[in-house]
Amino acid sequence: MKYIIIDPEEGIFLGTAKHEDIEFLPRHPNDGRLVAMFSRNNLLDITKAVGFFNIEDAERYLKIYISKRCPAAFIGSVEDSTPGPYVDTIDIVKSGYGEYAWDMIDALPMPSQLDH
Repeated sequence: MKYIIIDPEEGIFLGTAKHEDIEFLPRHPNDGRLVAMFSRNNLLDITKAVGFFNIEDAERYLKIYISKRCPAAFIGSVEDSTPGPYVDTIDIVKSGYGEYAWDMIDALPMPSQLDH
C-alpha cells in the first residue's frame, strides 16, 4: 500500500522540483523555492506519481508543502507493491482515482492510436 496526494482541482500530486532546475522557468540567483507539479498541468507527460510508504509521511508532507496552496487536497491509498516510491497511473486508476488522473492517462504510451 502506498499513499498519494490528490487535489480535486489540480489532480494527482506528481512531485516537486527546485525552481532553479526547471529549464523553462526564469532563473534567479539563490532561488531555492520548490515547484509542486500536479497532473492537471502534466507538461512532461509523467505517468507515475510520488507515493508515500506510510500515511503519516503523506499527512506531514501535505500539511507542510501542499495544504496552503491546495486546501482541498487529500490523501488517497493505492494498492501497490513495487519497491520504489512511485505509483503507476494504472494502479491509481484501479484504486478508484482515475477521475483525477486524466492527463496521466493521456500520457500513457499506446501501441496503436486506434486503441487509445
